[in-house]
Amino acid sequence: MLPAANAAASAVAWSLGGFDETPPTFDLRTGRPDPALFPLVEWRRCMTTAMQTAPGGYGHPAGIPALRRVIAHWVGRSRAVEASPDQVIITAGAQQGIDLVTRLVVTPGRIVAVEDPGYPPAAGLLAASGAQIAPVPVDSEGIVVDQIPVDSSMVYTTPSHQSPTRVTMSMARRRELLHFADDHNVAIIEDDYDSEYRHSDRPLEPLHRLDTQGRVIYVGTFSKTLSPSLRLGFVALPHSLVSHAIALRSLIDWQPPVTVQETLLPFIVDGQLDRHLRRTRKVYTERHQMVTDLVHEGAEAGLLVSPSPSHAGLHITPLLPTGTDEVAVVARVRANGAALGNHVQCWLRHDPPAGLLIGFGATPTARLPAALPALRQALAG
Repeated sequence: MLPAANAAASAVAWSLGGFDETPPTFDLRTGRPDPALFPLVEWRRCMTTAMQTAPGGYGHPAGIPALRRVIAHWVGRSRAVEASPDQVIITAGAQQGIDLVTRLVVTPGRIVAVEDPGYPPAAGLLAASGAQIAPVPVDSEGIVVDQIPVDSSMVYTTPSHQSPTRVTMSMARRRELLHFADDHNVAIIEDDYDSEYRHSDRPLEPLHRLDTQGRVIYVGTFSKTLSPSLRLGFVALPHSLVSHAIALRSLIDWQPPVTVQETLLPFIVDGQLDRHLRRTRKVYTERHQMVTDLVHEGAEAGLLVSPSPSHAGLHITPLLPTGTDEVAVVARVRANGAALGNHVQCWLRHDPPAGLLIGFGATPTARLPAALPALRQALAG
């Protein structure tokens, strides 16, 4: 079992990447969109409209009904998730959604299976809840289902774009996981954290759509598409959990901030979110190609091991040659003013392969040509 205090410290270290207060010259950490791409004018216009009247009293713990309807429609159109408005609960980012679900379906001491490597903040949260964490390997098709403990109460997975390996779970593996869940009465959290940013191929159907038994809880976020500072996300729950989730949410923080919800509502309805995604997808696709080229150059020089092909997300995860000191490489990169994601802390096993987490969301395209040489120099030693 992973101690809660260690899990929390690991998640913080993974997020900050060694830069606690002073921002890096080049931010190559993962999961960070470019603040310069935020649609400030459009967002301000929507917020101004939302503030035409004074804030009211307490709102609904699940979020304002109009936004729940709009998100249910939008996630159905954009991600093929079939959920009615009353199944949608607005959360403060994906992390609160995971926390809410964990409190609902996992009792302390029960086993929760997580991908290894995986997403440290989720593993840390689950451990802090008192769950026993069962690390499950990931291969080229996703989480290895036949290594999930049969007495697990829940599985946490990132099938659209596995964090951090970038693997897309195959359709066969998705069906295998759902059959496992049905056979052993297991809940599944499907964390779809950045599937909007696919650079070429089309996404497969989400687990939530394939699920016929109400076992999948779908978690979405606007942290990667808009900004993590907004703290906007949502969960799509099975009908059996909705009333319990609303009651629990009311005990935690009662409701999401109404003004931010009322800003997001017209932002989606008026098509601003779709336009923003089309614009930023082009930008991130260009950056993805620039970092991919660097990784291929490093592989040809024997400094990196090329990762499996992936065409989604805001990071790339190459491995380092056997025997390379990952910590030393990251320290050299940091000495050059650049911050990387923390690859080693994505692993729960004690002998993980050395690798790098290279994010390209936060560094402007014009600055990447200056940032990448710092990485090349660190790799060359």
